[in-house]
Amino acid sequence: MAKGKAGVLRVACMAFAATELMPRAVARFRSDDPHVEVSLQYIRTHGQKLALANDEIDLGFMIGPFDHPDFDTTLLSSELLYAVIPLDHPLLAQPSRSPADLKDQPVILGDVREWAEFRWRLTDLFNAERIPQRPSLEASNTLALIGLVAAGLGITIYPESLIRYLGKSVAVRPILHPTFRSRTILVWRKRNG
Repeated sequence: MAKGKAGVLRVACMAFAATELMPRAVARFRSDDPHVEVSLQYIRTHGQKLALANDEIDLGFMIGPFDHPDFDTTLLSSELLYAVIPLDHPLLAQPSRSPADLKDQPVILGDVREWAEFRWRLTDLFNAERIPQRPSLEASNTLALIGLVAAGLGITIYPESLIRYLGKSVAVRPILHPTFRSRTILVWRKRNG
């Protein structure tokens, strides 16, 4: 199984990898090894770490970084972060934004239960710029977040991989800053090869 010739490959991914990274990897793997069954499931980043530790999955597409002596990782993408903005908002006046431009904006974020890892990463990024980040509203899924932004209740922040799926009810602006990126990594247990 470690050589990818027989058995089942158990793969988990979070939302940011579900649109492009994971599907491309699975398509390539199936082309190279059509006799291996691929089992896919959606699991948040923290849940993937537990599933890997409990040997419930073989590979995880998750938000990085992740440093642990029992696991290997590889960086799959480092994406720009984008401000997702209501269509009539003054932030749209410029083609890009800095973190400081977002300082006094009401922010709508995914709730901690579903979006914990991304929230922690955003908090670290904004804290490094001395910009407190307190969400004015929270929602558990992508559609609700976009709906709240479209209704003019605030802005949210998404990685580049998701912005093409947002529809026409919101607009986006890249957040130009060298550290404001979202990293997606592939993780597997070292003994699995």
